[in-house]
Amino acid sequence: MNHIERVKEALAHRQPDQVPAFLGRIDDLAYWCDGIGVKDEEGVRDFLKTDIRKVSYSGAFRLEEGKNIWGASEVFGSYHTGRGSYPLANAQSVADIENYSWPTVDTLDMEIYRQRVDAIDPKYPMILSIGFLPVLNTLMDMFGMEEALVLMLTEPEMAEAAIARIEGFLTDTMRKIMDAFAPRAFAFWLGDDFSTQRGMMISPEAWRKFLKPTYRRLFDLVKSYQLQVWFHSCGTFRPVFPDLVDMGMDIWETVQAHLEGNDPRELKDEFGAHITFFGAINCQKTLPFGSPDDVRREVRERSRILGKDGGYICGPDHSIQANMPVENIIALYDEIQKCTYTKH
Repeated sequence: MNHIERVKEALAHRQPDQVPAFLGRIDDLAYWCDGIGVKDEEGVRDFLKTDIRKVSYSGAFRLEEGKNIWGASEVFGSYHTGRGSYPLANAQSVADIENYSWPTVDTLDMEIYRQRVDAIDPKYPMILSIGFLPVLNTLMDMFGMEEALVLMLTEPEMAEAAIARIEGFLTDTMRKIMDAFAPRAFAFWLGDDFSTQRGMMISPEAWRKFLKPTYRRLFDLVKSYQLQVWFHSCGTFRPVFPDLVDMGMDIWETVQAHLEGNDPRELKDEFGAHITFFGAINCQKTLPFGSPDDVRREVRERSRILGKDGGYICGPDHSIQANMPVENIIALYDEIQKCTYTKH
């Protein structure tokens, strides 16, 4: 099978010739290029024989220097980006939120985005994306983390007003991109982190009240273009997992299988007929601290369980970084090539 056929079969919950492979974000790119012996990011993906490409959104938005798309100041560290300011920290009313200078669809440079799409070889199935522009996390960027959580309890109308403006920008920008490029893609990538590794940051009831309506409309928008919803969310959130499936999440990234509530067999048994899983190779333990044999063993186990009857795309459960031995990443993708469903 070629790349497109392999992914299509897996998404249809049929057995392709081998487990499809994908690699999401690459941190510390120079480390990987030097270690593998290639010149650029696409060279890394080619060397590892990954099946899918996601459009790069980096540099495709016109941003004020030192600020993110929402106008929040950013402080860059070695392995994280912090917030230097919260634009709505002093908001006192819905009017203050409405009067804020929210980004518009014109922030997107379509010519740059078109170049990124055109750079992807048509032999690869393509994911459209405008990057990690999450609903809850953006609310925290605008008000501050603690303040945003309190706001949903004490001033819900203000939280709802901000979420509506976030949703409006996402809707307009996603529609513009899908109008132009949907026929060339198979999925649209969305994401939000509303959980920790121990459970949800907000109650399931608050999630359903404040976030679910927006997610549902965004999912419906993607599906109106005959694309699949590829949704990133870290941590463990089993109380609302059925909601996401019922709303139309097609592919869940990223399966942190080592967390309580994310047991691969339970997930596959309960949801495997409805969604495709991506990830499940441990970026916190196996990839940085295990041996190549440990990595290969984990790939086989995840492919045996999550890949049964299709519905699994294998890869790291988060970004790859310089704390991981190059030989472990090579072992991961080499073993994926050997994991045919018919062998299990």
